[in-house]
Amino acid sequence: MKNKNRKQKDTPPISDLKLTVVGKKIIQPIFWTIVVVVGLWSLMHFSTPEKKLEPYTQFKKQSTAFKSNDDEKVKPELERFTQSKQPKFSNISSQNSEPKSNSYQLPRKTLEHIQKGMHLIEEGKFNSADIEFKKAAEISPDSPEVFALWGTALRVQKKYKGANRHFAKAMKLAPNDAEIAFNWGVSRFREEATDEAIKLFLTTVKLNPSYHMGWYYLGKAYGQVNNLDEEIKCLLKVTRLRPDFGWGHFDLAIALSLKKKFEEAAPYFEQAIAIDKKQFEKPFVVQFLTALGRYSPTPQKNREKKKPEQAVQDAKKNITPLEHSELKEAKDEGSDHKMDEGSKMKKATTNVKGTMLINGKSPGPNALIFLETKTKMKAPNQKILKVTIDQNDLQFSPKHTIVPVGSTVDFSNQDVEVHNIYSKSLNNQFNLGAMSSGMVKTISLLQPGPIVLRCNLHKDMVGTIFVVPNGYYTQPDKQGNFKFKEVKSSGYIIQTWAPHLAPDNVETNLKTADLNGEDQTFNFDIQTASLPEEIHDMIDSVDYNALVDNIDSELKQAIKDWENGKKYVSRKRALMAVTKYYDGGGLKGALAKSFSEKRSQGLEDKLDDIRKVISGIGKNSKSATGDSLRQQVAFAVSQLRNNVQELEARLNP
Repeated sequence: MKNKNRKQKDTPPISDLKLTVVGKKIIQPIFWTIVVVVGLWSLMHFSTPEKKLEPYTQFKKQSTAFKSNDDEKVKPELERFTQSKQPKFSNISSQNSEPKSNSYQLPRKTLEHIQKGMHLIEEGKFNSADIEFKKAAEISPDSPEVFALWGTALRVQKKYKGANRHFAKAMKLAPNDAEIAFNWGVSRFREEATDEAIKLFLTTVKLNPSYHMGWYYLGKAYGQVNNLDEEIKCLLKVTRLRPDFGWGHFDLAIALSLKKKFEEAAPYFEQAIAIDKKQFEKPFVVQFLTALGRYSPTPQKNREKKKPEQAVQDAKKNITPLEHSELKEAKDEGSDHKMDEGSKMKKATTNVKGTMLINGKSPGPNALIFLETKTKMKAPNQKILKVTIDQNDLQFSPKHTIVPVGSTVDFSNQDVEVHNIYSKSLNNQFNLGAMSSGMVKTISLLQPGPIVLRCNLHKDMVGTIFVVPNGYYTQPDKQGNFKFKEVKSSGYIIQTWAPHLAPDNVETNLKTADLNGEDQTFNFDIQTASLPEEIHDMIDSVDYNALVDNIDSELKQAIKDWENGKKYVSRKRALMAVTKYYDGGGLKGALAKSFSEKRSQGLEDKLDDIRKVISGIGKNSKSATGDSLRQQVAFAVSQLRNNVQELEARLNP
């Protein structure tokens, strides 16, 4: 697991200071430097996937009442396959769409072939997967889901010709399915068939006008053909439909900067940082905001905290009439975010109570209710824990564990037999390897969400950990009653969980909780077909080899740029290789949890040594040559590939 909590989010203030005439003259040269910087950055921003803003996507699809995610998954998690009784061709969180009325009922044999094909995709056995999808299509030749799944599988392999053929078949069978149009659009976008991608994204937003990811990718596609005006219009819709989606604000700021609308871009950079400081407070953004007199590195506790909605309102002060009309249009199209909700604060703290029932009965001793902060920041006095999970009598003890994000867990083998504890859960993959009697291994849990624990050597050993996101949590009593006393008055998402609840059961019971000091009551009566002893697993299918390919590509291009005197671009590419792909892609964390933090950090240090030379840091930077750097890259990448091979063998026991 990662050594640093990459998901901790600070909320910097959004300054309303105006530049004086003298100040503008002083920073005028800096503006043009920033224009170049931003322009260079924009060449790369389209390749930047949505970060894992919603770290347990499958549990956090939106209810239509709340309309907010995630990614990843989310990052929309466009290439993630999960197990379910009714397979879906994508794992996108269409949080603003109404549930489909038509549910395709597939024969059992079709489902079996689809499930087997998805497993083979996860294992990288693409040819075998194609055979399974072909068998599924032969059984159900009129199922759009089958062909859309098949197209998605081919897209993962970059076999775009075949993907297009199957997506076209799926669209013919279900011409009004926004999800199929979106997935096909993403495939065409990655194929760089931009004109076709734009048509498909236009179809997506026509079928589902409130789907923010459809507008986001439409904007990215327009940007790919340098149509900045249309990109800005689309991204403005994104920020209105989904104010807490950081990439919408960030990419909008980039597009406005390229149009030389610097003061209009600033509030969107600020809001992106407010949503995710680690992700968006990049050096060139800090330089940009500093030049405008809008950047203040004040500690978070002394800063004014603003909601994403308020930041969007503040941004209106500096936007043109055209852009203002776009925001108004987005509002008219039906976003149900209440801009003034919770704004009239009556007390600094709020008492919350309610009941949680499952099928009208007590939810059991392992149920959980939590208030997740909308800002994703820690709640006051939020603590982390260090807990121990024993392996005793071929069981996990305790079987079910709840910890706040950032906590550490010791796995202690108290049996005489060897255990091999692993998890393939979404955003929390690891394999601790063989643990003999008496051994203890420790992992840090930096990603929120449910984790299903298993032992590779004892198939009946199953347990869970729920990593609670930033905020507050409690457990109901035997009657299902719960209370939160004097929690900070702010915006939250109130959610429930129990080990036997299916993802859909959780998703349909999300509620928004804008607390303003008045006592509030929230009651849940969750209906589920799951049995009390069931545990629902979720699978994370990260393509670690693809991450290494990206690291290799970025570093090689960084060296070429460095040789050609392109200092800024080369430095950014080298930095992206380390932060975006190795760390941000999850490879660093998976290696740390599965092997050791020392090994994971050592590999990062090798990549960072290359970055330092390219950035002109250290004594080796003066004597380095392109050839010597390429040799370092080849060595580092070869080590990464060896580690990935070993990691994947562990993660597929």
